[in-house]
Amino acid sequence: MSNSKKANQCTWERMNTHETLIVEQEVMGHHVRLAQNPNTSHLGTTVWDASIVLAKYLEKNMRKGEFSRPKVKGKRVIELGAGMGLGGIAFAMLGASVVLTDQAEVLPLLKRNTETNLGVGVAAVEELDWFKPEQVAALKPPFDIVIAADCIYHEHIVEHFHRTVMELTTEKSAVLVVNELRSHSVHAAFMNAFTPTHSIKVIPHSKMDDVYQHPNIQIFYMKKKRKDKGTSAGGDGEDDHADEAGEQEASKSPDQGRQERGAQPAAPE
Repeated sequence: MSNSKKANQCTWERMNTHETLIVEQEVMGHHVRLAQNPNTSHLGTTVWDASIVLAKYLEKNMRKGEFSRPKVKGKRVIELGAGMGLGGIAFAMLGASVVLTDQAEVLPLLKRNTETNLGVGVAAVEELDWFKPEQVAALKPPFDIVIAADCIYHEHIVEHFHRTVMELTTEKSAVLVVNELRSHSVHAAFMNAFTPTHSIKVIPHSKMDDVYQHPNIQIFYMKKKRKDKGTSAGGDGEDDHADEAGEQEASKSPDQGRQERGAQPAAPE
């Protein structure tokens, strides 16, 4: 299945569904071929739209900015809830040293996709269950960049996701979380968990790929706040793609922001 259609901004036209065995996507001049499993109830075995949005965002900005090839090359990147691996594969294509993680039952397909598209040994695939904090140490944190795409779908996982991010990062680490709005209560739980500990900015849709985006999918750029001042550490190359008003906008759900700007909200599933 080829993702070549433009995402409809009025009705939800999915970039991918869970119904096919193979998903094909052009990323950074490479033909990425991802296996997925439509015959399982595990959410990690599908290529979700948010991961496509992330990969195409990186493609659009690979020549300039904090996530450009020159700045990403050699950085340690970890993907949480990697699923079928598109986000981590895209970072590896930029030259990062990537570890893709997920629960044990997802790893065989994740490893297959990583090796098919990157080659054997180019990126690591490891188990990481957020409910098992003892697994973090084996990954040898901290990481320069933490990414997650469409992993925040229920309130009960938010505290475990937040703890995992805290344990994997320092004040200099960048965190990219791509969320699809499915529940206002889940979005609120995410913001309530991270606002006390992180500066949060929203990447404007104008910085995303013109085709592979949707009003209900947001990219959050986050950094730990300094313990002494309660502000982000900033540092080299803090993302110049983040919305200048992002810290205010981030506290609102996507359709709340559109309503204030006079646009019609898109209904979550």
